[in-house]
Formats: sequence, C-alpha cells, structure tokens
Amino acid sequence: MKNKGFSLLELLIVLAIIGLIASVAVPKYLNSMNKARWETSRMQLKRVAEAFDQFNLDRGYYPEFASWDEIATPTNILIKEGYIDKIPMKDKFGQKYEGSSKSDTYLFIGHAARGKFALKYPKYYLKDGNFLNEKDYQNLMAVRDQAETAQAAPQGDNPDAATNAAAPESDAPQN
Repeated sequence: MKNKGFSLLELLIVLAIIGLIASVAVPKYLNSMNKARWETSRMQLKRVAEAFDQFNLDRGYYPEFASWDEIATPTNILIKEGYIDKIPMKDKFGQKYEGSSKSDTYLFIGHAARGKFALKYPKYYLKDGNFLNEKDYQNLMAVRDQAETAQAAPQGDNPDAATNAAAPESDAPQN
C-alpha cells in the first residue's frame, strides 16, 4: 500500500514561501496601522485647536489652561458650550497628550504623533500644510521671547523703540 502525503522537503518549501510572504506583508500592515494611528492623533489635535479658534471667534479671547488634564475634563468650557464633543486624554498610540499656554501661544503635543501643533493668535502655525516640526517651533518661540524681552526693556534705552512699537504690523513683504 502506498502512503499519500507530503515529504519533509515539500513541507519545508511551503513553510519558506509562507515565511517570505509574511516577511513582506506584516511590515506593510504594521506601517499602515501606524499611519492610521498617527493621522487620527493629528486630527484629534487639530479638532481641539479648531475648537479653541472657534471659541476665540465667538468670544474674542482664547480659553486659558494649565495642562492637558484641564483641557480634557468634561467641565471644560469648550465641551460644556458645544465647541467640541470630547477631548481625548491619550492619542491612538496610548501616549498622553500634553498642552501648554504661554502668553499668546498654545501648544498641543502628541508625543507619538510627528511634530508639534502650535496655535498662535489668531492663526494656526502650519508649514506646507503640516504641523510645525521641533526646529520651526523653537524658532517661533525664540522670536516670541525676543519680542517679550524687547517689550520689557526700558523705552529710554532705545529711541527707535517707540517708533517701532507704533508702526502697524503688515502681512505684506518688506522691500
């Protein structure tokens, strides 16, 4: 009687083929899952920033906060007054969001998300349609800190300070 079945060599070849397919498919699957999580996290941060912006349009000022915990509470004015339904505590990677408010700049941080999202009165700071990266954000903060330092300096030391302070800001490029 003849036994029907696969030889050991045939089974090893099949396992090698399955391993090869898995080595290509699994990284692509994980990459697409991470992209989806990142995009969801980015959109969550953007929705929070848009709620802050809408609040400012209605009220003329931005709500202040000390930490992300304060933003994400159900008693937050943005949630209570319907600017946003819910503010998540964590991103889709399981990392806690952070936020800070310093003078005229809001910073919403998703640690698992790429880059940082800054909201400055009254515009979103985006670069080429993407969130600010760390370098751009640091440059923005350096400019802001220089402006605060110049504003705090005594006016008598710099005779041009009064002229510069009185000049209206323009979005038009300087020639």
